Amino acid sequence: MNGRKGNKFLLTQSLLSSWQYALKSGEWGELLSTLRREKKPQSKAMLDGIRFENVVHAVSEGAQISPEQEWYKPIVEICEIITQGQYQVKASRPLVVDGVEFVCFGILDFLKAGVIYDTKFSKTYRVGKYLDSPQHPMYFYLCPEVRKFEYIISDGSYVYREAYLPEDAEPIETTVRQFMAWMDKMNMVDLYCQNWRSKY
Repeated sequence: MNGRKGNKFLLTQSLLSSWQYALKSGEWGELLSTLRREKKPQSKAMLDGIRFENVVHAVSEGAQISPEQEWYKPIVEICEIITQGQYQVKASRPLVVDGVEFVCFGILDFLKAGVIYDTKFSKTYRVGKYLDSPQHPMYFYLCPEVRKFEYIISDGSYVYREAYLPEDAEPIETTVRQFMAWMDKMNMVDLYCQNWRSKY
């Protein structure tokens, strides 16, 4: 990313996740769309995930849910964990990697007593699904005072939990450096820089 000094570039875990998915799958469409910051149509899985999180938040704030309603059991179980947590906490922090200035940004689902809880709805959950995710390393960097990050996943019937500690996570700088090197190799740096310049 030579010649980019003087500008700062936005970095999110969703961008890094999109890049990782492209590397594993060989499918580049989603990454290119993300780099261009195009608005994409939401799939049923995405809409279900949004709806699930909205219900979790509403019930955690005191809304009533009855046993015959969809997702009753996992919603109640999750709300027992995250009740009284701060919801949708925005966090940002500057990061310099090899002379390039970035602004890392993320929105925490729930923050409670030094723990970040991230709720996910997944019909295809398997143990360790988020082990290589850049999300918890990014959020540990954004919130250095946090002592644990926990994914709370539901398939609609059951609740699964994956917890990670800061000392177990690969530093986000490592992932960012790999991302930068790959972007240089694939001649995608200009596309990223055009669309991800930070306003701050």
